Amino acid sequence: MTSALRSDVPVRFSSAKDRLRSSRTKQRDREIFEEMAVTSMLQPGRSSTSTSSSFEPLVRQNTYGSHDGARSLRQSKRASMTALLVSMNAKDRDLEISDDLARAQRVLRELKSKISVQSKKNFVLEKDVRYLDSRIALLIQNRMALEEQNEVASHLDDAAELQEGEFPNDEKTQRYGNLLFLLQSEPRHIAHLCRLVTMAEIDSLLQTVMFTIYGNQYESREEHLLLTMFQSVLTHQFETTPEYSSLLRQNTPVSRMMTTYTRRGPGQSYLKDVLAARINDLIEHDDMDLEINPLKVYENMVNEIAESSGVLPPDMEQAVTAEFAAEHPKVQAIIEPRLAILTDLAEGFLDEIIMAVEEAPYGIRWICKQIRSLSRRKYPDAQDHTICTLIGGFFFLRFINPAIVTPKSYMLIERVPEDKPKRTLTYVAKMLQNLANKPSYAKEPYMAKLQPFIQRNKDRCNKFMLDLCEVPDFYESLEMDSYVALSKRDIELNISLNEVYATHALLEKHKLELARDPTCHLATLLRELGVAPAQLPRKDNRAIVLPLFSRWETSFDDLTQQLDITQEEVLFLEAKATFVQIIRSLPSNAGALRRPLRLDRIAEAAGTLRNDPIMVRKGIRCVELLSTLSDMCVVERSDDYAVLREEIEQELAHLGSLKDKVLEETEKLEDVYKTIRDHNAYHCI
Repeated sequence: MTSALRSDVPVRFSSAKDRLRSSRTKQRDREIFEEMAVTSMLQPGRSSTSTSSSFEPLVRQNTYGSHDGARSLRQSKRASMTALLVSMNAKDRDLEISDDLARAQRVLRELKSKISVQSKKNFVLEKDVRYLDSRIALLIQNRMALEEQNEVASHLDDAAELQEGEFPNDEKTQRYGNLLFLLQSEPRHIAHLCRLVTMAEIDSLLQTVMFTIYGNQYESREEHLLLTMFQSVLTHQFETTPEYSSLLRQNTPVSRMMTTYTRRGPGQSYLKDVLAARINDLIEHDDMDLEINPLKVYENMVNEIAESSGVLPPDMEQAVTAEFAAEHPKVQAIIEPRLAILTDLAEGFLDEIIMAVEEAPYGIRWICKQIRSLSRRKYPDAQDHTICTLIGGFFFLRFINPAIVTPKSYMLIERVPEDKPKRTLTYVAKMLQNLANKPSYAKEPYMAKLQPFIQRNKDRCNKFMLDLCEVPDFYESLEMDSYVALSKRDIELNISLNEVYATHALLEKHKLELARDPTCHLATLLRELGVAPAQLPRKDNRAIVLPLFSRWETSFDDLTQQLDITQEEVLFLEAKATFVQIIRSLPSNAGALRRPLRLDRIAEAAGTLRNDPIMVRKGIRCVELLSTLSDMCVVERSDDYAVLREEIEQELAHLGSLKDKVLEETEKLEDVYKTIRDHNAYHCI
């Protein structure tokens, strides 16, 4: 942090008692802080000339002392301060930390970025496949005009990777950067737009929204903004849908949005972990026939008898009604054991899903929570089991069941299943859906024989769906992220020219609804941009990197006031972050790192290190911070700065325990990345 920055911090004091929160809120703040602090401290920067670090993680231990009052003061805005410091110091990431954890974090960060890119590519490829399927069907029927045939040929010829490019002038880049930042940081505009577009327009818009504007699928700010958009869309859906039974059921832009969201990286990873093994085991049994539709069972039985003997018995007719087939003793004898096997299979799938409740992606669980909340708000007398039918309509109907029915398209298996296991998977999905919803057997009365499965598992399925909703909200951290983003200079968007132009065109088409106030920011930007450019031919389309920033920036002084950050808090966190950087960059056998830590010795060791001006500057800064914090009575020299030392020890312990989790997550995501990449390569053949 520069001296100029420090001088801008408003001096505002508040007592620890005034700033105390409940213990639950403090713990959540600490967890958020730890995650963000780790991320911020691991960012690579200019290489230090000190020896490569051999920092050894510490064993986590309880180091809380008698300084709880002072600590609670600093914990209250921990996440906000961390992100703010990272933002302000974006150009000052100068100590290259290269311990095992830092290297593992870099690998994981790069892997998540690759998954985000491949997820978007997968969505685009599947959209193209759907388009080509519909066009080819018309071509076969000789119902396609010549220009439409040329368009299909263009799709086939231009499916290659986009080349990199840029806008023709800086003014255009800046204006579109302003517009896309506004759309990203104020999700209400996109939420409103999604309600206005047609079904023909929704796929292209969702591609841009889900995989570009909010395309960094593992970055908390973008994920939380996207979920905020979902909240707005769902709220409107509940307010405008007159009948409870039709909520979230119809094929609308909203339902398409929800399905598309589940296809992002975290959802794909969850499906692979929970479903892939059981589906692969099932499809290995190519000859296992579990058909329970009496009419089909009867037809198969008649065909087998006719093939083997050449003639049917007198009591068997070739064509019968469904009712006759259901009453036939031999048909009933065939179906009875199949019902038991199907029940066992479905319960096996259900067991896997219920046991993995904590593994479900946060965003999907949060959407379930909003469905529950909106249901209770609109229908206060609704019972939990009724609300669970809506939750199940999203979680099972839009997320789980499509993956069970078409596992190849969800990259859970390597080959399309044979007809018999494919039919079995369809039955399993129907059973789970009937379990999640109020079952109706009007169209398939034979499914009623599986009612014992519903009765036996209904309560635990409802409990599971309510458990899905038990996740914390993110509003505090999102507010902080949004403030910080206003001052950042390094937010970029990987986007194509056609995505920019298509989004501009939709905004322009609906601007009277979206920007009724001519003085609002969106109206101002659209007015300056003018008419949206036409879509480019695919061969002329380019992938660009668009810098995002707000024309209506917030100063650092305003940020500290909005986030309620005092000067003591900012300086304390700066000291903590800098000491952790120094400790992780020093050789593990350095005398200054003997336990118990002596912060003054660590600062002196760094400040007097030869041939390393970066470390020297950090050490000198730590000496200044210890002196300033002592003068402010935040820490005390007499106890060797115990409050600060304890929190540094805790952070080092947390970093040490984090490495195994990072490696475990990386191993899982490497498998997901390989699966998506191979699937995309198959589509491109």
